[in-house]
Amino acid sequence: MLKLGLILNYRNYQQTILCCHNLIKAGVDQVTIVDNASPNDSVQQLHAALDPYEQVSILTTKSNLGYAQGNNVGLRAIESKFGLADDHILLVVNPDSLLDSKNVEQVTNFCLSHQDAGTVTVLQRGNQKTAWHNLTKKRALLYNSRIFSKLAHRFGKEEATPYHVNQAQAKSIKVDVNSGAFFAIRQTVFSKVGYFDSATFLYYEEQALTFKLQAQGYQNYLLLTSSYVHKGQGSTQLATREVLGYYQQSRRYLLTQYLHAGKLALLFYDWTIKFEDLLTGDHFSGKH
Repeated sequence: MLKLGLILNYRNYQQTILCCHNLIKAGVDQVTIVDNASPNDSVQQLHAALDPYEQVSILTTKSNLGYAQGNNVGLRAIESKFGLADDHILLVVNPDSLLDSKNVEQVTNFCLSHQDAGTVTVLQRGNQKTAWHNLTKKRALLYNSRIFSKLAHRFGKEEATPYHVNQAQAKSIKVDVNSGAFFAIRQTVFSKVGYFDSATFLYYEEQALTFKLQAQGYQNYLLLTSSYVHKGQGSTQLATREVLGYYQQSRRYLLTQYLHAGKLALLFYDWTIKFEDLLTGDHFSGKH
């Protein structure tokens, strides 16, 4: 049995180094780091800090491939190096997530003992949105509107509906979507669904993965028996309109690929974006 960690780095090598040290301390056997063509000296800093560790591998990409495709580079490299096995547990971790040995042990044991398990994670400390319900076609179309989203937010409504958990009642619950900040999954399960859907550059990667796992009969789980620290926004440092643009791109992809939206629905989706861009006087180029 191997516990195989994966970290995708983009610019924030300090957090990646700290995250890697934590994974080793928590009992992860091997850690693979993929630098996603950082425009700073991340690669040099990572090598300087982590080359002494035999259990750490550092890979680089020639261009910024985004979250899904960047992680897939590491996932396929892990498969090539260590082979494909049902008792290999992959731990996908954002650089700004800090785990301990209890987190790693619990998700590993759960994956090994539940053959139906897709992604498995634990609670995020101080954050209610560790797992949420599937996106629906209706919600995707409505929350594409910035006007609707702002009005809904005032009434405490968000596009992603989180699960409300009661730790006193259960040790784990079945969920739709687990946060991509940290999750574990058996390597054979992840490989079976083709790893992440690389058609998205940023955002909704967890939702696309959930749709693929559910189509194969797998169930995602949230464990309520421990928690980890996720600082948030460790790698994504984009202008507000650029962030919104990537959300819109990925959401539209989900509508076509997984939610099977028709032509009228997609026309409405695109019209909403153009209309609100006219109102605000900005637009998104769509370039990575």
